[in-house]
Amino acid sequence: MKKILAWVSIAMVLSLAMAAFGEEQKSFEAMMAEAERLWYQDDYPASNRVLDQAIRLYPKQTEPYWRKARNLFDQVEIIPRDQKPPKEELLKTYREVEALGRKCMDLDPKDGNCPFWKAVGMGRRASTQGILNTLSELKEFETLIYHSLELKPAYRAQGGKASPVADAYAILGQFYRLLPDWRILSLLFGTRGDLEKSVAMNRQAVELEPQRIEHQKELALSLICLGQKRDQPEKVEEGKKILRGIAGLPVIKPSDKIDQEHAGMLLQDPSLACGYSRDAQQEQSREAFEKSSNQK
Repeated sequence: MKKILAWVSIAMVLSLAMAAFGEEQKSFEAMMAEAERLWYQDDYPASNRVLDQAIRLYPKQTEPYWRKARNLFDQVEIIPRDQKPPKEELLKTYREVEALGRKCMDLDPKDGNCPFWKAVGMGRRASTQGILNTLSELKEFETLIYHSLELKPAYRAQGGKASPVADAYAILGQFYRLLPDWRILSLLFGTRGDLEKSVAMNRQAVELEPQRIEHQKELALSLICLGQKRDQPEKVEEGKKILRGIAGLPVIKPSDKIDQEHAGMLLQDPSLACGYSRDAQQEQSREAFEKSSNQK
């Protein structure tokens, strides 16, 4: 009889524990749904308040960390170039994005959203400081993005507003366009630019999310840059055609409006294509590389 009562007690405890866990999970999922709703409305501060509460209540869950990293990033991306905060303020934000991604990775090495957002923070910090000033970090950035793709994060926001797999391909496409293809970079830092690879990566992004303006823009830029560098005018024309079509695509993210304006700017001056970044034009000359190398 005592054994039976003991087993009944254990069963009751387990049942109560499972019920409590179920309620806790429902509460967490409700908070993530609310954070997503606010993010989708571009109310980043309100979304962050929900996520900060989730981090306090569920500190070992990865989702609030990468979602907050995304909020911080998006909050800056919607600001036009000429209205951006001071450089040091931008760098502080991108370091926080990077730190949130790192914390996320520490909690769950198998969550593909985590290395993605750590890399995004690194990448924007690099473009803010100047690509040629952060060459020693670029191999790590490249490795993180490929690692994110290997982990195949399943998350996709409504309408494709965020899609880590497509976004990762687009980021790699930008990376291989902005980074010069000098052999010395590969010898010194383990990676270098590759315009053919840039076009291929951007085509992957467009195939996955054809309505995303930024992916179409990045493919156009890679084609124009490749055409200019390789004397292939048909590639330049293909890129220009894509840029002209961007005006007819739906605005899904606030930064899409900036990209539509920049598409017009790039059509007027296609020579900007190779070094273009939404936040700032990047220096790609040998002289700049040698100058930055001599200063270290």
